[in-house]
Amino acid sequence: MFKGKRVIWFNHWFSQAYNFIELLHRDGRNHVIASAKTELFAFGAMADERYTEPVGISGEEYVGWCLEFCEEHGVDVFFPKRFRQEIGAHMAEFEKLGIHIIMDGNTEQNRMLDSKYDSCRYMEEHALCAVPYMERITDAEGFEAAYRAVKERYGKSHKVCIKADRDEGGITYRRLYDEDAPRTSSGEISYKSFLEDLKSRGKAVPMVVMPYLDEPEISIDCMRTESGLIAVPRCKLDAHITQLMFDEELIKTAERISENVRIEYPYNIQLRPLCGENVFMEINTRMAGGCYKAAVLGCNFPQLAVSYALGDRIDTERIRSGFHNVLVGEVAAAVVVQPAISNNIVHFNAG
Repeated sequence: MFKGKRVIWFNHWFSQAYNFIELLHRDGRNHVIASAKTELFAFGAMADERYTEPVGISGEEYVGWCLEFCEEHGVDVFFPKRFRQEIGAHMAEFEKLGIHIIMDGNTEQNRMLDSKYDSCRYMEEHALCAVPYMERITDAEGFEAAYRAVKERYGKSHKVCIKADRDEGGITYRRLYDEDAPRTSSGEISYKSFLEDLKSRGKAVPMVVMPYLDEPEISIDCMRTESGLIAVPRCKLDAHITQLMFDEELIKTAERISENVRIEYPYNIQLRPLCGENVFMEINTRMAGGCYKAAVLGCNFPQLAVSYALGDRIDTERIRSGFHNVLVGEVAAAVVVQPAISNNIVHFNAG
C-alpha cells in the first residue's frame, strides 16, 4: 500500500501499457509504478513512479530482484511481462508476501498454449474451433513436405508462411514466395533461400508451416468471472480504425474455448478467416495490447484484473449490457517523459 492506495506494478512492458495505466488511474484507489530496462520509456509517463531495471542478469536473478522490489515498494498487484515465465514459476513466493501476480498459474496448460502447434491440435481434438492445416518442423526435409502439403490443400497460388512454434508478437514470422506465387512485398522471403538455409543448419528450433492468412485478424479479449464470461471481439479495419463487433458466432466460439481452457485474469483469443470460416490462431494468456479499446464501452480489462485479484465485486451483467458494435479510432499523442530512478542493484536473498 502507498498512503492507503493499492500499489500496482508494471515491469518492462510493451508501450501499450501506457493505456493500461491510464485506465487504472480512473480508480482513485490505485497507485501505479512502472519500470523498464531503460531510463527513458514512454509508458512510464503515465505512472506515479518510474524505475530502471537490472540488465544482463538471468531470469532467476531477475525473479529475486522482483521479490525485493515488491517488498521495498509495498506492491499489492504485479502485472509481469519481462521474464514472465520465470516469474510464474515462483508465484508461491510472491503470494507468501501478499503480492497478487496477474497471470494464470496453470503451468502445464500455459506451456501447451504457448505452442502454436499444440494449441491448434487441442482446439481440433476438442472440437472447439476450426484450425488451419499446420505442421511443426525442425529440418529441411520436414519443411519441404509441409510446404508441398499446404500447396496441395489450398492451391498452388496460395502463399505459405512460417514462424517459430513459440513466438510472441510475430517476431519470427515470415511469408514465403516461389515461382508459383511470386514475391509481392518486401516482407516476403524466397522458399528456396529459406530451404537452403535450413539445409546448411541441419536442425532448427521447432517452427510451424501453415497457409498465409491475408484476411484481417479477429482478436477476442476475454475475462472469466463468477457471473460468466466477458468477451469483446475486435477487428482492425486499417492502421487506425478498429471495429468492436459482438457477432453471436464469435461470442459462442470464445465461450466454448473458455469453458475448456480455463484461464485466470484477462486473456486474448486470435482468429483469422480462411476458406469461409474463422480459424484458430493462438491464445495469449496475458492482456493483449489492444484490450484498452474495450474501455469505450465501459469494459476496463486492467481494472477487472485488479478487482479479481483483490476480491472486489465484478458486475458482469452491467458490463455486458453496454456492449454494442462500434468503430474505435486511434490517435497519436505527445507525452512528457521523465527519467526513471535507478533501482537496478541486484542485492537479494530470495530462496
